[in-house]
Amino acid sequence: IPTTFTATLSHIAEDTLAPKATGYVYFDGVDSNGIVTGFSQANHLEANVDSTNGVDCTAANGCGMHIHEGDACTNTTTQGGHYFEGDEDPWATVGYTSTDVNGYSGMIDLKVDMGSLPIEGKPFIVHANDGSRIACGIIESTTLSHEEVAFLN
Repeated sequence: IPTTFTATLSHIAEDTLAPKATGYVYFDGVDSNGIVTGFSQANHLEANVDSTNGVDCTAANGCGMHIHEGDACTNTTTQGGHYFEGDEDPWATVGYTSTDVNGYSGMIDLKVDMGSLPIEGKPFIVHANDGSRIACGIIESTTLSHEEVAFLN
């Protein structure tokens, strides 16, 4: 069985924009080239976000979904910044582009070059429309399928 990873996302206490934010991320694994693929979805984000209006999701990290370099969800210091190798941030364009009236992001496909970096134990962060951090979960290995993780969340 290939190694798969998941994180259950919970609201970050400092956030006031989406106090009920939740969700999950599921990674199918990391291939031999360091490409990590998977899915994420979040609930109870800001409602009615629409990146096609030219205003929403334009802030730095706005509507982003990223692995961060830290080791805990406690605060921005323990979460750290985006986690990547090299000079170019592969997470810069990864995230949701809209939410519905209930703040649901839909299922977001993830495919990012992580190089040789391990992802287990790292925080996965969901950012608000304005780029602030609203939900976090620590990535752990799992034997569950994507469907089983989705059912539990």
